[in-house]
Amino acid sequence: MHTELVPLEFERLLAEGPTGLRSSVRFPLSLPIHVLAAGGQFAAVTDNISAHGVLMHMDELLPPGTEIDFLIEFPPGLISPDESAAVHCSGKIVRSFRNQSTAYAAAVIYEYSFQ
Repeated sequence: MHTELVPLEFERLLAEGPTGLRSSVRFPLSLPIHVLAAGGQFAAVTDNISAHGVLMHMDELLPPGTEIDFLIEFPPGLISPDESAAVHCSGKIVRSFRNQSTAYAAAVIYEYSFQ
């Protein structure tokens, strides 16, 4: 019996690039964030969150490369009826832009811990 082997083709899942292909699912959540960066504290709100990053909007434009610490707050009722929660994260701004008067920043998350 002769069996011919057929080569299989695999597609790689690449990080987001010009084609918009992403490596993680993004969840559209609007949550308050307290950002510590460049010697200041800034208020922000999430636009979406993934396992590896967050897109947020705020008044200030933080440039790419800025190291940040931030606290994402989960209000009561989101996780359980009477309890709130928070996630402390550290990371870096990898992309930022301004749309009219609102600044946006995409940050990669290096590590996180639940509070």
